[in-house]
Parts: sequence; structure tokens; C-alpha cells
Amino acid sequence: MSTKKTAKTKAAPKRKGTVPAKRSAVPAHDVASGHWTQWIPPSGVALISERLTSCHVVVKNHGAHTVMLVAQHGDLFDLAPGAVRATYASGIIRVENEDKKSGVLIEFDFYPYFGK
Repeated sequence: MSTKKTAKTKAAPKRKGTVPAKRSAVPAHDVASGHWTQWIPPSGVALISERLTSCHVVVKNHGAHTVMLVAQHGDLFDLAPGAVRATYASGIIRVENEDKKSGVLIEFDFYPYFGK
């Protein structure tokens, strides 16, 4: 008969005067639709990827005004309200909201690129 010992771990002690770090807006995965979503504030930029390998990216604009999609090794284009665009990309991908009054919600997905 064997007995297992369970190890208890201690939480790190809190230091007096420390302030928790603020978290930036991160993409959320919508389980119901299966897509990634990102809210971009007025005059803001959403960094979708920093070191993305070669793939296809599909972006949909759910906002009321045009946003700009910038891909380091891919396309640079404006995305009208309600429009969907698929493009090849790798490296840095970001979406810029140039409207100064309202934010915008974008939806995006990544699909593998099978090259020969």
C-alpha cells in the first residue's frame, strides 16, 4: 500500500505599497461563433500579431466607420463597415482606428497557409 504526500505551495507574499499592473485590452475568443474579437478605442491601434508565421488572416469590421489593416508581409488596405477581407500575411499585423469619436469592434481568424 503506497501513500502519496501532497505538497502545499505558498503564495508569494504581498509587498507593502505595490500596485497591480494594468492589463491592456486583449483579444477575446467568442466560443459561440468561434472567432477572435478585438475592441479598438477611438484613435487606437490593435496589435493582432507580432511574430506570426505565414498564414491567411480573415478580418471583419463590425464598426460604423472604416479601419485600416496593416500587415508587414501582406496587404495594406481600408476595411469598410461590415466588410470582410482575407489576405496572406506574416510578421506584424495591426488594425488602426482613425476615427476620433467612436471605437470599433473587429472579428478575425487565422488559417494555415499550405505552400508547395
